[in-house]
Amino acid sequence: MKKLFLLKADFRDASLSDSKRYFCPDCVMLEGLLSYYPRLRDEMDVQYVNFARPRQVLINLIGEANQSCPVLVLEDGSFINETTEIIRHLTEYHQVGQSH
Repeated sequence: MKKLFLLKADFRDASLSDSKRYFCPDCVMLEGLLSYYPRLRDEMDVQYVNFARPRQVLINLIGEANQSCPVLVLEDGSFINETTEIIRHLTEYHQVGQSH
């Protein structure tokens, strides 16, 4: 089963000296696609990870150099880490509407 990894919302960035909370715009875009097509959640495993690194679950699956989110890990262990390519893959292989 495919696994889609997104960052949890409302994270703080320890490298910044502010107390602001943040979200990942690319993860929000994918959340929007998931809300348009809820069946996608049934067709893949959607997991949320913390902003802070290391992100051990990603290290275990695709290596330490590949901890960025969002990332879609395919059944064969390969992965897609570009948001537009993740969306393209989901629209093609899960037969949902395409971006226009």
